[in-house]
Amino acid sequence: MGCAGWGAAAALAFALHAAGAAAEEPATTKHFAVYAEAGASARQARRVGGLAERAFEHVTGRLGYLPSEPIAIVLYGQRDEFFDKVVPPHAVGAVAAPHNIVRIAVWRSRDGLYPVVAHEVSHVVLARALGGNVNECPRWFNEGVATWVSRVWTPADEAQAEELVRGGRALAPLALDSAFYGGDEEVGGAYLQSAAMVEYLTRVGGSDAIARILREMRRHPDFDSALERAVGLTQEQLYQDWLGELGRRLHWPWERMDADALIFIALGLLAVFAAMRVLYQRWRWRREHDDEDALSQEEIERARELEDLYYSESEGPH
Repeated sequence: MGCAGWGAAAALAFALHAAGAAAEEPATTKHFAVYAEAGASARQARRVGGLAERAFEHVTGRLGYLPSEPIAIVLYGQRDEFFDKVVPPHAVGAVAAPHNIVRIAVWRSRDGLYPVVAHEVSHVVLARALGGNVNECPRWFNEGVATWVSRVWTPADEAQAEELVRGGRALAPLALDSAFYGGDEEVGGAYLQSAAMVEYLTRVGGSDAIARILREMRRHPDFDSALERAVGLTQEQLYQDWLGELGRRLHWPWERMDADALIFIALGLLAVFAAMRVLYQRWRWRREHDDEDALSQEEIERARELEDLYYSESEGPH
């Protein structure tokens, strides 16, 4: 960490002290200062520092921006009055303005700390990438990017997004921003849809689509203009295109299948076709032989008739 970084760290420590964080020495890494507060331990601080560094490399690569100043993380080992003031109810983590301090309730984390750390670090990197223009960034995009970056998008997530559309709960971008302030079900749906739209955006716009959008927003604060310049879509067009793709998948299920599933189905159809062909050949062979047997029987009957006629004529009057 250079002189500028240490100067920023000193200012950050002062801000933390003023904000009610512990005055104890943090666990420091190359890009983070992790403070233990309200029952959190120094061991947890060191562990989170390691997770944060791993997340930092991944997040900055996806967002295309490398912050120069250290990021502060404050851990809470138990319920804390100050934490309750700055973090939404039931949330595991949050980023508190104006210094972009990450606050994490380690006692609430059930699915591991890495996704939480990566999610909150994403918010800080995005905020620093946009500077004063961060307030022009829609909530759905901010949360969608953080959710998308902090986890692997799975077929189960895709199925949940399809269920959201099937149930008529998908929202246009402006309404989607408001859903983050609703009840638990609305908030959960808002996070899911936001991540799904960002995932779709990176598929149609390229893996660097998020980085391009952020670069455009640094130059021009208007998000719609930045989005259109970066990927050629407005928010409404992006929403309609994403909605259309999910609608097609709901009507044509194989569009959502991966390559392995399609290969398995193709092999199964080939096996069925082969079995039907064998059965058809057997049926044809039997029919041909049955015809031959029937023809032979006719010939026998005809021969018997001729024989009877011959004997009847030979035994007649002389």
